[in-house]
Amino acid sequence: MKHWKPINLEKLSGDTKKVYEILNFESDLACVLIGTTYLSELFANIIEVSFIKTSITGKILDPRSGALGQFATRTDLAYCLGLINKNVYQDLGIIGEIRNVLAHKHLSLDFNDKIVKEKCEKLKAWRMLPAKGEKSTVISQEEIRIQARNQFNFSVILRGQRIHVDAISKKNNKKL
Repeated sequence: MKHWKPINLEKLSGDTKKVYEILNFESDLACVLIGTTYLSELFANIIEVSFIKTSITGKILDPRSGALGQFATRTDLAYCLGLINKNVYQDLGIIGEIRNVLAHKHLSLDFNDKIVKEKCEKLKAWRMLPAKGEKSTVISQEEIRIQARNQFNFSVILRGQRIHVDAISKKNNKKL
């Protein structure tokens, strides 16, 4: 039986534009599910290059049945191996919580949901971006939803790109 393999880093690099389009233009649910899955694939790569070369790696990283196939397990392992720092780890935990809130409800939720907005506000990565002008004192529900979605998107993009660069660097260093 052929074991699962993470999408290679070069393919993920090529997919980045498509992921960004989904994050910006598809439904809130698609944004969260695809964003989290993208991060999970990046983790599969950085974990894979951290391991010795063996066929068992694909087996344990398999998202369908592997011991390290789930997003939360991969983030826990990446943190314990020192592949990500505590702030990144905490953001990724919140991203996973947002995904679970949206994915495990029988009714469609979005970034307008109070719990989702509160979790997006807790993300740290987006705070690195400069603020634009003064905030209006009256904010519409749509502006609040867009703000929460942007906080999520920026966090996925910034954290994802850091993991991607680190995985490529680790892979290149392993070849030396």
